[in-house]
Amino acid sequence: MMRYIFCFALAFLLLNVTGFSQSYGLTFNSHEVVLEKRTALDLSPEDSICFSKNFDLNFDIKFLPNHETYFGYVLRMITHDNQNIDLIYNQRSSDFRVIIGESLSGISFFIDSMHLYKQWSNIHFKFDLSAHTIELLVNEKSVGKSNVPFAANCYKFLWGANDFQKFKTRDIPPMQIKDIKLSEQGVVKHYWPLDEIDGDVCNDKNGNKQAKVTNPVWIKPKHQKWEMAATFAINGFANVGYDPVQDRLFIGGNDSMGVYQLKGDRGIMQWTPNAKHQNLLAGNQAIYDSATKKFYDVYVDKQQVFGYDFDQRQWSGSFAPGPLTEFWHSNKFISPADGSLYVVGGYGQLRYKNEVLHYNFATQQWDSVHTKGDYFPPRYLSALGVDKNANVAYIVGGYGSQTGDQMLDPKNYYDLYRFDIKTSTFKKVYNFKPFGSQFAFANSLVIGPGKDDFYGLIFPNNDRFNSALQLVKGSLTDSTLHLVADSIPYSFHDIESYADLYYSPISNKLIAVTMLYSKEEVKDKNTIVKIYTLNFPPQVADSNTFVTAIKKQNRYWLIIPALLVAGLVIYLLRKKKAQPDKKELASTPAQPEKEEVFQPIFTNAFSPNNEKQFKSSIFLFGHFQVYDKDGNDITRLFTPLLKELFLIILIYTVKDGRGISSEGLDEILWHDKSAKDAKNNRSVNIAKLKVILEKVGNCVINKEAGYWQFQTPDDSIHIDYKRFMQLKYAAEHAQEYVHPLAEVIRRGPFLSQTEYNWLDNVKSEVSNSVIDLCLNYIKNQNITKDPEFIIELTHYVFYFDQLNEDALTYKCKSLIQLKRHTLANNTYLKFVKDYKDIYGEEFDKSFHDVIN
Repeated sequence: MMRYIFCFALAFLLLNVTGFSQSYGLTFNSHEVVLEKRTALDLSPEDSICFSKNFDLNFDIKFLPNHETYFGYVLRMITHDNQNIDLIYNQRSSDFRVIIGESLSGISFFIDSMHLYKQWSNIHFKFDLSAHTIELLVNEKSVGKSNVPFAANCYKFLWGANDFQKFKTRDIPPMQIKDIKLSEQGVVKHYWPLDEIDGDVCNDKNGNKQAKVTNPVWIKPKHQKWEMAATFAINGFANVGYDPVQDRLFIGGNDSMGVYQLKGDRGIMQWTPNAKHQNLLAGNQAIYDSATKKFYDVYVDKQQVFGYDFDQRQWSGSFAPGPLTEFWHSNKFISPADGSLYVVGGYGQLRYKNEVLHYNFATQQWDSVHTKGDYFPPRYLSALGVDKNANVAYIVGGYGSQTGDQMLDPKNYYDLYRFDIKTSTFKKVYNFKPFGSQFAFANSLVIGPGKDDFYGLIFPNNDRFNSALQLVKGSLTDSTLHLVADSIPYSFHDIESYADLYYSPISNKLIAVTMLYSKEEVKDKNTIVKIYTLNFPPQVADSNTFVTAIKKQNRYWLIIPALLVAGLVIYLLRKKKAQPDKKELASTPAQPEKEEVFQPIFTNAFSPNNEKQFKSSIFLFGHFQVYDKDGNDITRLFTPLLKELFLIILIYTVKDGRGISSEGLDEILWHDKSAKDAKNNRSVNIAKLKVILEKVGNCVINKEAGYWQFQTPDDSIHIDYKRFMQLKYAAEHAQEYVHPLAEVIRRGPFLSQTEYNWLDNVKSEVSNSVIDLCLNYIKNQNITKDPEFIIELTHYVFYFDQLNEDALTYKCKSLIQLKRHTLANNTYLKFVKDYKDIYGEEFDKSFHDVIN
């Protein structure tokens, strides 16, 4: 027993214990949007809030950078007899002023711009009802006091825009508000943290006043969920680089240059046509040099670097065609110390690299760096970042082998190396503990802005095309990785895909870029580029079940001492009990200790508990059904042809992430038509399909890189097949995901009573997955623990394999465990009958054989 206590305590000690900073509050839409879209906050929409004694109002404020107009009302406090006390921001003088009635109160203050835009400032109004005065404190320092020429103890508190009688206004500064508190005689009566993630109601943590918000923009989700900022196709094997000084992201192509300029929450995509660079070779990479303000394209194999001239809008040279690169996914950085380019690692021609190459921009010469220190195993798919002092590069993770030979034990690396730029010395810092799934990294590591923190994007690099990128937070001194934010869809096809991560110090955002290159034989060689942004600092996403588990684990840390004491008490009490009978012990088989199970990394799963009358839902398990935004069944709108067309596009999109080409659609649906007639039929029916999908919600059918795809920009559409595919991969690594998987399968067999030739292979794949996952789960469980769920899983196996003998065995044993002997016998007899009907011969196992 003491051994179990020790293991139990040790397990808690080894948990990922970390505190994640919480970013929350309310962002106010301001002058950048039309009048009716501006944000309003009313603490008491139905009435006023009254006080019998002196009271205080506290709240925190921060302004949003990169806006043109800042003038407006921060707060209006209106008495029951229509007197006003206002806090406004005067853009002309860059100060805040308090207005009482129609006069300046004499209270004004200034907040330094670096503080105003980067940090929260506390505003504190103190109301003295007996003396009829107000005092204002900013960041705990008094900035003025004024008489109030009216007696009032009941107020409405209105932030931003409002429609209240003569005080109606739409002039509001672009601001953020959080932690509103109303106190009476020093005791907090009402507290609105404004930590909601959706909706238009703010909850009062200390009372029962529900505040009302119009056009809310909640801060918390923007630190949890990546937002797609832009998506487009560009000709050639595109490259990407980031300029942190001017907050610009560059995407270079064969015939154009794209510049994504971050502007607050609304970035701007601009294009420079005729920026010719005809031979962007596969495997080229780009980098921006902040010191020289130049954007460079690098091709290591030819040891060539070309710069882009922003004034002339052209590159300094062009690559000549040549053999395929041997430096796929190498890492690179420019050292501010010597202004040179360094390239580390890479892969090509069945070899992983660990050499460090150096390029001097002044002499335009390449050389190989002779490195010292610890051995750095050859690899690619690593992340690299340079520390803020620009003396050290850190390289984390990757995939490779000790010798560099792809045939000799290639594997994922879960380590952190430090490369001293001045001394060319590698030092291994630590190995970090991997998760259940194998994973590699996107190209860049963001180090900082906090002390010793780093951020990277990881993804499973060896098991699927339709993958996902997950943000992780690590430390240069602590070997624990923490998962933060939700995941980003990522089409991973090794050398045909690329992902990178940047930090914007101006917008205070993380920027992720994914690129998927078309195959070489495709004439246009298009690249699909997607840009995502996330407010910094990132937070644990509520929708990420792995991270949610970590949050729960953190709470357990505080109770370890109590658990140890409790365990000791239990041990002493049990020791007093009589020993079990030896015969009983002999008849009880020893149970193997349960292995530690890691939850998988990538979960954007829809939970059935979140279904609200099946709103915006598409079901393929059981009978095909589609529900619109209001929860109405609109399956009848799909004619047989529209149904098949929709299923083809949806299934091919979810299954491999690419969708289906026009030629593929024509081959399946209009093979007997001419090319022209097939195209007309396709166009007409896709147009009809789009009209129906508008009723479903935020989804559309689009053509990307020659493939028709079913696209959902967010998770508002529930697709049970998509949910199944997510959980299928999750359940392969962690058996607890079989339970939510069962929720999906419960509706019935996949596309029951829907038969197409092209669908046979898909149905077979789904069937095999369900059978394997269910039976693997059952085989690793003790039937006595949850026989009801075992029986449920055997039902699902029978959905897809009516005569599965393993399912028969487990179902009968579970029924007997539940003392339902007759039911077990009837199950056996039905199986025997079905076996005889299908195979025309007797089943060769007796009931006794099955249950034993």
